[in-house]
Amino acid sequence: MFSFKAYFFNHDVYINEKYKYAAGEILTAYLNSSFYDEIMDWGIIGELKRLNSYLLLDDDMDYELHSEYNANVYKAMSIIERIHEKLKKFPPYNKIIKPDYMKLDDLINQYDLFFEDDLDDNEEITWETSTKYGTGEINDEGHGVLRLHTFCPDSLEHIRDYDKEWTEILYEFHDALNRYFNQYITLLESCKTVFEIFKPFVDDFLHHKETYLTTSELAKAFDEYNKTHAKNFQKIQCRMNSFRYKSLVDSSGNSILCEEINFEDLQSFLYFDFFNGIRHNYIPNKCKNCGKYFLIQGGKYFSYCDRKLKEDPTKTCRDVGSRRRYGDKCKNDPIWQTYNRAYKTHYARYMKKKMTISEFEEWSRFASGIRDKAIAGEIPFDEYYTEIRK
Repeated sequence: MFSFKAYFFNHDVYINEKYKYAAGEILTAYLNSSFYDEIMDWGIIGELKRLNSYLLLDDDMDYELHSEYNANVYKAMSIIERIHEKLKKFPPYNKIIKPDYMKLDDLINQYDLFFEDDLDDNEEITWETSTKYGTGEINDEGHGVLRLHTFCPDSLEHIRDYDKEWTEILYEFHDALNRYFNQYITLLESCKTVFEIFKPFVDDFLHHKETYLTTSELAKAFDEYNKTHAKNFQKIQCRMNSFRYKSLVDSSGNSILCEEINFEDLQSFLYFDFFNGIRHNYIPNKCKNCGKYFLIQGGKYFSYCDRKLKEDPTKTCRDVGSRRRYGDKCKNDPIWQTYNRAYKTHYARYMKKKMTISEFEEWSRFASGIRDKAIAGEIPFDEYYTEIRK
């Protein structure tokens, strides 16, 4: 259910051929979610593992597990429904999972021979059939079947007396149960990875210079992160079961040749997509004003997002952040302090008509140039201080 095909073309990715995202966009959505806190608060991964084991049938099943079997089925269904409610808000699953996905009771009903039904031998099942365990319905083949809604395991002692086929079907049921639960457990583990591996790398390594890293700097940051963090990228096992090239048509009607990869889980996709995005300067960053993550999409590096401010929708975090960063520099950096004072002095001269607009613009270009040289250490501060004030 949670596997999908992704088609990569430059800094874009197409999920199942038609849903287009920018590289890093899906990871950014999860970084802004409360998924991790909810996973940890619920204790949901451990609970799903326990429920999975509780629903495996055995001829000497503990009495308590037998009596609580139906309650455990519905407890698992409730947890899984909560997961699907969350996924309705997050890509790519909000696009690719259909409302008629297989429920746990759908799966168990495929193996109803192992559960009590309270039917008389050879009783014909119609729409009117009803027992304490289920109700009658007509399947696609036109046969009447009892749709179980209350699940009480039948005794399995008699299986030994039947042919080998029954035992094989029981093993098949257990395998189906394990695969069903594992897909949700793996999904939740993928979401944990976002916050336990990707997030600290993004926050503390990828943006520590507040600019794009060079190829060499990225490689060093990657190695340092893996050495210093127990949970790191080396722990991620990418599950990809196919790779090929395929031609798609983009939104402009142009044919594009894409790399097609079939990902078995979300974690594997995020790993590949994240580093593909870095190559194109498409990287998530945490806004220094609102604290939410946003996607830098190539071009200029930003430390602030372009979300509108609640208190003033005419401005964005980037508007406020730029002024704040300039103010901080002017307060704490002698080079910027000197530049700011010189700028105000020359601007006052322009306002008093002691400088023409062309003279002021020429000085501004000179001032920003010599400021950048001072920042780079190309000229001593004393020389810079004297020249910019002329």
